[in-house]
Amino acid sequence: MRRLFLALLVAALLGGGGYYWYETRHAGGQAQTARADAAPAGTRAVPVVTRKVTVQAVPEQIVTIGSVQPIAAIAIKARVDSVVETVNFSEGQEVKTGDTLFTLDSRALEAQLRQAQANLERDRANLEKAKGDVKRYAELVRTSAISRTTYDAAVATADALEGTVKADLAAIEAAKVSLSFTRITAPMDGRTGTVNAKVGTMVRAADTNPLVTLTQLRPINVSFNVPEKHLPAIRSAMATGRLPVTASIAGSRGETAEGKLSFVDSQVDQQTGTILVKGEFPNADTRLWPGQFVDTVLTLRVEPDALTIPDLAVQTGQKGRYVYVVKADETVEVRPVTVERTHGGLSIIASGLQAGDRVVVDGQSRLSPGAKVTERPGGKPAGPTSGETAEGDRQQGSAAQDAAGRSVLTQGKTGGGAT
Repeated sequence: MRRLFLALLVAALLGGGGYYWYETRHAGGQAQTARADAAPAGTRAVPVVTRKVTVQAVPEQIVTIGSVQPIAAIAIKARVDSVVETVNFSEGQEVKTGDTLFTLDSRALEAQLRQAQANLERDRANLEKAKGDVKRYAELVRTSAISRTTYDAAVATADALEGTVKADLAAIEAAKVSLSFTRITAPMDGRTGTVNAKVGTMVRAADTNPLVTLTQLRPINVSFNVPEKHLPAIRSAMATGRLPVTASIAGSRGETAEGKLSFVDSQVDQQTGTILVKGEFPNADTRLWPGQFVDTVLTLRVEPDALTIPDLAVQTGQKGRYVYVVKADETVEVRPVTVERTHGGLSIIASGLQAGDRVVVDGQSRLSPGAKVTERPGGKPAGPTSGETAEGDRQQGSAAQDAAGRSVLTQGKTGGGAT
C-alpha cells in the first residue's frame, strides 16, 4: 500500500508538471504569433490599382430617348364622288412624286364637261347674234327708225351673253379640274400604308377615312425632350454652327444614324420642365422607321484638353468629392476635387488635379491619409474602369435613360405636353 501510494503521488506530480509546461508553451506561442501579426500591420503596403490623370478630347453631350417622326404623312382622300376603278400600287410600296395611285370612274364627269362645252357653243352663237343686232340698231337709231329703248335693250342682251360665255368657260375649267380628280397621284416621295379602298369601292369627297396614307421616309425627324437647364448651352452651341445628332436603335449592334439639329421649340413645357427639339436625318437606308424609340445623342461641343480620371476614383465624403493621390514616396493623400461633368465612365476634373497625377481607382476602402500603397499585380480593379467597361456603362445608362425618357413621354402625353 505504501509503495502504491508513492507511485500514484509521483504520477500526479509528473502529470501536473507536464500540463503546466504545455499551457505555458502554447499561450506563449499564441502571444508571439499575435505580436508577429500585429507588428507589421501599420507598415504593410496596401495593394491598390491606380490610374494617371490624362488630358484628352471629350465631347459634351446630351443623351436621351427620342422618337422617330416623319416630316410629312399625307392622308390621300377622294375629292369627287365616284367609284374606284383601279389601284395602281401595293401596300407598303415606295412611290415617287406624280405616280398614279388610284383611278376613279370618270364617265359622269366627262359628260358634265361635254355639256359645259356645248353650253359654251350655244351661248357664243347667241352672243354673235346679239352683237349683230346691236350693230344694226345703232344705224337705225341714228335715222330714228327705232327707239332708243330698243337699242339699249339690244346692248344689254349682248352684254349679258358675254357674261354667260365667261361663265361657260369657267364651268368648263371646273369640269376639267373635277375630271382630273379621278386620277389620284402621289404628292411626294414616300411609302404607302394600308389601302382602305379596293376596286369597286364607292368613295365620296366627304369621307373621313383616307384611301391610303403616304409617309415620307427620306429625310426623317427624330424628336426628343431635353431638360430646360440645357437650353442656354444648346442655343450657344447653335450660334457656332451645325450641331450633330446621332440615333441608335436597340439591337442594332452599335450602328448609328447621323443627322443634325434642325428645330428647337419656342417654349418650355412647364409640366415636365423639358423642351422639345428635333434632329433631321437623311435616312438614305431607311434605318429609322416612323414611331420607333431610339437612343439619341446631341453633341454640343468637344473639349480638346479635358483632365480626365475614371469615375471609380472619385469618392464622396462629408466635405464633398475627393480622390486618393499617390505621392512620390508611394503614400497617399486625400485631395478634394471638383467634377465638372462625366462622360463614358470618365470624370472631367475642373480643379484639384494636374495631368500626370496618380489616383487610386480601386482599394480605397482600406486607405487612410499617409498609408503606404503598392500596385496590385495585373493592375485590374475589382470594379469597372472607364476604358474597360465604357460600353457596359453606356448600356446601363441607356436603360436608365430609356425608363426616364419614356416617363417623360408618358407625362407629356397625359399632361398635354410635347411628346
